[in-house]
Amino acid sequence: MKTKKQLVIFDLGGVVVDVESDRLMHQIAQMAGLSIDDVQDIVYHKTLLKEFELGRLKPSEYFYGLKEKLHLPWTFEQFQQFWNDILIEKKDTTAVISRLKGRCKLSVLSNTNTLHLDHMKAKVSVLAGFDDIIGSFAVGMVKPDPEIYKLALKRAGVAAEAAVYVDDRPEMIEGGKGVGLHAIRFESASQLERELRAVGLLD
Repeated sequence: MKTKKQLVIFDLGGVVVDVESDRLMHQIAQMAGLSIDDVQDIVYHKTLLKEFELGRLKPSEYFYGLKEKLHLPWTFEQFQQFWNDILIEKKDTTAVISRLKGRCKLSVLSNTNTLHLDHMKAKVSVLAGFDDIIGSFAVGMVKPDPEIYKLALKRAGVAAEAAVYVDDRPEMIEGGKGVGLHAIRFESASQLERELRAVGLLD
């Protein structure tokens, strides 16, 4: 007999919100006189961004790290606006998520930073109905570390076999499967709806 699903854990970027970073990269490239590739390498620098997403760098420290490397003329407040404007709610997805309320627990598990998470919580209304929101920066771990998935389950009080995990990135899906989660690789809102229906969470 199949275990009844009691929890759905959602990634944010690429699932709940679109991350429209190209516009920001072009804008910075023009200001800095660099190629798009060079700008992306700096903005998403493995050490700099990872430290930010692990909560080891404050937002201002990440900004000044970028400012130094890119010679940005922005103030921190200007950077914060541009940094957050790349996040656009996927309303077709959030419409599906809203139908889950009352049918199961809802959690967020996202590799993100405090600026982005605060912005999404303020702008994406469906998140107000979630039972738990875990940003990597707040717990000092990033996916696909098995321990961060286990933490989400522990905080929800739900066993892995009773939980569904939704993400758009294959390596994160594999991380979820590794701890026993029923993992759905997100492709579209309609596909998500079908797969949630298949596990008995939607009619």
